[in-house]
Amino acid sequence: MQISAVIQRYSHHQPIQAKASRYLLRALALLMGTTTLLAAHTANARVMFQSAGESDAATIRPLLAQVTPSVDMPINNGVYLFGERPLPDQLQTAYMIFEARAGHVVGAFFSPYSSFDCFQGNVENTQLSLAIIETYSQEEYAYSLELEDTAIAGPGGSQFAIEGFHQIDTVSDNDLHMLSTCQSHYSQTI
Repeated sequence: MQISAVIQRYSHHQPIQAKASRYLLRALALLMGTTTLLAAHTANARVMFQSAGESDAATIRPLLAQVTPSVDMPINNGVYLFGERPLPDQLQTAYMIFEARAGHVVGAFFSPYSSFDCFQGNVENTQLSLAIIETYSQEEYAYSLELEDTAIAGPGGSQFAIEGFHQIDTVSDNDLHMLSTCQSHYSQTI
């Protein structure tokens, strides 16, 4: 955080550097949000790994590829927004927006006022298995999120949740713009 404080202090004196510092601050916000997201899921995977190791020392499982029951968790077609916090547009918070169609998803991970990373993937058993494209390097890496079944009253009787995230009902025009950008990217690569 010392770097961002120095940038803010000097950006007030240098109008040319102000624009560059805003972009840098946005990049730092995304990096912090993405780092928080990955750290939380990695820590959770380590806890599951350690508890599995205590009960069965001969079984070694990769951190992000945990064994899950073979139960399909359908995700209804539609657009979904999830955040680390239950409110939209919070600084230093990671969000994901995606559209689901027949078990396939395309979307973006983002932090407000920052860049975003596109992803595509599939619902596999109780996981969302994703291939994420890092914005700046254009490198692709695999990532998976645990899906949780949540029973609700009314037609359909069930809904899903993503471990570590809160579903948010309000989707902004900016959220939809990022989604559209990622959908366009993947329509050109298929």
